[in-house]
Amino acid sequence: MQNAYTVGKNIYLRHPTQEDAMGSWYEWFSDEDTTRYLDARYWPNSLESQAEFYDSLISDKSKLVLSIIETTNHQHIGVVSLSSINWVHRHADIGIVIGNKDFTRGVYAAETYALILRIAFKRLNLKNVRAGYCRSNKASEALLKLYKFKSAGIYENMMTIDGKEEDVVLTYLDCESWLKRNK
Repeated sequence: MQNAYTVGKNIYLRHPTQEDAMGSWYEWFSDEDTTRYLDARYWPNSLESQAEFYDSLISDKSKLVLSIIETTNHQHIGVVSLSSINWVHRHADIGIVIGNKDFTRGVYAAETYALILRIAFKRLNLKNVRAGYCRSNKASEALLKLYKFKSAGIYENMMTIDGKEEDVVLTYLDCESWLKRNK
């Protein structure tokens, strides 16, 4: 394992490397299926843009972006982030992209969430983690329900997905609730 920040059974999380940025990472954010539910899906990504994003991670303490690495062959399969970190009020937004389509099914997203939530609440001392999903994104809905995120509200007709207006459901998970389930 190369510079593992936290380790699970099937994956580990680590700081992105230049090799990650120069690999297939940038292609994930141009793929229509991978980005269907992302705000940033409208502009194509490039190797140069990905390199700039990677460079920005070095000094930006308002987000934590980690590479998701499969443990068997150490393949970079996705990224997970805590972004818009507010260090005063101790909250952040969670996001995950499994870009390698060989790993979009199975335990990888669930295990990634388990690891990043542990980082959020135990290492970064956050009080709340927020997430949102489009109503038609059943995979995200199921993942957030698995970790018992609570409903916080709805932005009606907030996004356009496949030509249709979609509501965005807002959710959050508080540290106290998470700690009770993860002693």
